Amino acid sequence: GPSPRARAASRPLPQRRSFRRVPFHAAGDAVAGGGGAAAAGAAGAAAAEAARACSGEATGQVLLCSGCCRRQPGLLLLRVGPRSAVPDGMGRQGKKRTREDGEEADHCNGIELRTPEELPPREASAVGEALQRWGLLRCRVEELRPSLEQEDRLMQEILSRGLGGEDRKTLRKLASGGTQESEDEASQLAAALGPEREKLQDILMRNQRELLELSTSSKTDSKQDLLDEMESVIDELRRAQESVHSELLSAKEREDMPAVRSAGRSLNDLKALTRRLDGERRGLTKNSALAALLVTVCRRVLPVRQIDPRDLRQVSPSYDGYLQILDFYFFSDASLYCFGEHFSGPNWFTRLKRNIAIFMVHDSEGKLLYNSFAVSGENKTPGAAPAPAEGGPLVSIEAEDEHGRVFDRRHDAEFKLLTGFCLSLADRAGIASNARAALWSKKPLCRSCAGAVQQVQRLFPTLSLHVEVGDPNAAANDAASGASSSSGVSTSASSPKAAPKGDAKAKASTSCAAGCAASAKPPADASIAAPVATE
Repeated sequence: GPSPRARAASRPLPQRRSFRRVPFHAAGDAVAGGGGAAAAGAAGAAAAEAARACSGEATGQVLLCSGCCRRQPGLLLLRVGPRSAVPDGMGRQGKKRTREDGEEADHCNGIELRTPEELPPREASAVGEALQRWGLLRCRVEELRPSLEQEDRLMQEILSRGLGGEDRKTLRKLASGGTQESEDEASQLAAALGPEREKLQDILMRNQRELLELSTSSKTDSKQDLLDEMESVIDELRRAQESVHSELLSAKEREDMPAVRSAGRSLNDLKALTRRLDGERRGLTKNSALAALLVTVCRRVLPVRQIDPRDLRQVSPSYDGYLQILDFYFFSDASLYCFGEHFSGPNWFTRLKRNIAIFMVHDSEGKLLYNSFAVSGENKTPGAAPAPAEGGPLVSIEAEDEHGRVFDRRHDAEFKLLTGFCLSLADRAGIASNARAALWSKKPLCRSCAGAVQQVQRLFPTLSLHVEVGDPNAAANDAASGASSSSGVSTSASSPKAAPKGDAKAKASTSCAAGCAASAKPPADASIAAPVATE
């Protein structure tokens, strides 16, 4: 026989009915309203009865059918209430619905979240609990409101410098590059900016750290936790949608039209609610996507910044010193000062893959003996010069990187610095017994660099050398700290703040750094020997 859908399609459609709302006020048996005879006739008796039930007075609306379905105009809906409870002008379009008893609005922003009325009990309970959690999350969003507003102001400030007139499609085309058309558009936009180019670059310089945090995929711990919890609430609503959708399909198979209509309304309400919550969640990340787009466009249309590397002095062996390096080389020419992320155009540090290390040595009187930084890599890296391939004071070995690749680590940042320090001292005996050295590395030391630290200690037995690994985006503050050895080398793994939750790989690699640095000792019978490759 025909399918349920075909049978439903063959049924004649009911004639459309039109309605009109008629306000009324009833006191005793007298009814006053705007419906004329229809209101007085069809609604009069019911309104008068309602007035008597409401202590002699009632105000409300009568919904009248126009009679287009061959029926006399009659009362279809009567909504009444005491005059004190129902305000004048009730039912006017644009008026806010009066909140039901027991219904609470969200305490943070006043926007209420309501569970769809026709949900099955199990789904209604799950959705209700999810919306309660969302209300609490809204309060946490309000705590971040000042920083979100600051992000908005920064984005508008950048857009106001000649980029606001471009639509997002054009900006994305400029950011993608790779085609002659995009190159031509970038040149045209750069010429159109005119004097705004200098102002735009000044904005980037003043807000580079905030833009760096915004434009990268990583987020602060508080914001990331909030986004994760929001996503879990939205997932709960999606699961409820799936359940209601299954019920809808089952009702269609049974040809249970009331159940079909009820499930359909519930499904639509859930979809609308999910879209609303997802829009609120995107409000936390919209500036991150825009910042990444604007930064890429700025790299295409703004000139590089001219710098003199000799102006960078007194770099502390710490994470603050690392930020000092990034600030100094920000928007410099990547073809001259390569950090491994870009090889041409302005330097913008969003996903640094190469390591950066800083080394500082003071004598017993506090006089600076050596201070420099280095970037891992062979060609055009800023900082300390590469170690000599042969005849150097230290010996490197092959070691694995974090991706499992094995190669000679002579061009590692730590090895460059330790070799440069040894070459800078003509008299090794000039190191006093109280000399202090500190080596800071963004990434954990490999076996080769950990062995190089031990080799330096054997060359300068009276030198107190401290090694610290610290990256707040990858290291864990609860990483193991190596105890000071008898040779005077101490190692530790620390960072200004904890690693992101669940970053087990970062915790393991940081702990491994301390362990490798302490275990990779050269043989006792060799004055300068290759480090032992131990796990």
